[in-house]
This record gives sequence, C-alpha cells and structure tokens, in this order.
Amino acid sequence: MRKFYLFLVLCLSLWAQLGLPGAAQSGWDIRPGQGVGPFQIGMPIAQCEQQLQRDPQADQVFVGKNRPFWIYYLNGLQINYDSQGQAFQFYIDKPGIPTSKGIQVGDPIEKFIAAYGTGYLAHELPTAKNQAKQSLYIYKSLGLGFQTEGNTVKFIVILPPHS
Repeated sequence: MRKFYLFLVLCLSLWAQLGLPGAAQSGWDIRPGQGVGPFQIGMPIAQCEQQLQRDPQADQVFVGKNRPFWIYYLNGLQINYDSQGQAFQFYIDKPGIPTSKGIQVGDPIEKFIAAYGTGYLAHELPTAKNQAKQSLYIYKSLGLGFQTEGNTVKFIVILPPHS
C-alpha cells in the first residue's frame, strides 16, 4: 500500500511540474472512488479514447510494448492505466469539474476539509527551491485526493477506495 501512495505522489509531482494548459470539460462531475464525467475506474483505454482527445504537446508515458501508463488529455484530465489497459486513476487539473460536494481545482484547502473532514492521509511533496509548498491529502476510504500548492487545490485525484 505504501508503494502505491509513493507512486501516486511521484506521478502528481511530475505532472505538476509540467504546468499543462487546457480547459475542463463542462458538465462533468467527480464521483469519488468511481470516476469522472462519463469515465469509470476499470474502463478500457479504447472506450476512454472514443470520448477524449490527446494533447499532442503533453507528455505521455508508455511502458512495455506501447502500453500507455498515463495519458494527458485536452479536457484537463489525466488517466492512469493498469497493465490490462484499464483506467485505474484520474487526475483533474482544471476548474469546472466539481466533486459531489462542490469542490474543484482552485478552491482553498479549508473548503475541501470542511466538506470531507479531517480523516485524510497527508504527505508533503518534494518541491524545487523557491516554489510553493505542495501537499497531497488522500481520503482512502472515499477514493479521493487533493494535491495542493500553497493553500489552493491544484489537482483532484480519483482512485479506487481502500479501507
């Protein structure tokens, strides 16, 4: 389990450094532990890509024989895929895609804590000198996380819930 969270932290840290452009998909919502918009954990890559356009200027990581590990899409969404080519984590980096409790990228830390409580695991992320402090807050039982920079939500993470 610890390796899983270290992996999650690494992915978020690398993605944060990219500062990728894009706009969020309006009308989508975040379903903790399940998915975002029309996408669900466990959905095959082919099904995801029927509804999304890759960002040709963004990095994409592949492992093995051209199997995608993660892909950043133009909709402000990154999807991580498992070894079977199925979605297992979603990252949102643009405002406009709220959780069921109204939290979205750009909100202050206090807003998600007021909505979801203090039952999170917190980890300070490594950052370069002269950069704002970044932290990751994971609500394991919900399958929901928030990466913050300074006092602001920078990313929202949807992952399988764990007890």
